[in-house]
Amino acid sequence: DVLRAYISVIDLGGYTKAADALHRSQPAISLQVKRLEDLLQKKLIAFEGRELKLTEDGEALAIYARQLLRLNL
Repeated sequence: DVLRAYISVIDLGGYTKAADALHRSQPAISLQVKRLEDLLQKKLIAFEGRELKLTEDGEALAIYARQLLRLNL
């Protein structure tokens, strides 16, 4: 669920859109991404103004997360 939330935020460009797509609240999605960052002890997502940007660690995780999600279908 955490990786699905993370990839949804990336693909849809924000927490609110990801929350709508996953039928969850925006704070729930935000909390899941925060938990993932805490678990990895890495910052994954940064914002430049209102634009969502992945950090270098966030880019690396996205590659593996997509692979894991494909295997889990």
